[in-house]
Amino acid sequence: MARLPQISGKDMGRVLTRLGFYLNSQKGSHMKFVREREARREIIIIPNHAVLRKGTIDGILKKLTMEIAELKKFL
Repeated sequence: MARLPQISGKDMGRVLTRLGFYLNSQKGSHMKFVREREARREIIIIPNHAVLRKGTIDGILKKLTMEIAELKKFL
């Protein structure tokens, strides 16, 4: 199994933008990204930290139904 990369919240935001999300709002260090898709709204909230915890990255990937290898292609 591939290892999760160490990435920042800013880098994860760039990945989400490439996937069609846009930054809707930010409160404190938490950024809210939104994507309209097939008459539904997907929302992902990520902290703007220097290094995201592995559990946070894993949770985002599960919500996106994305594999680690796919994530690395977008970095």
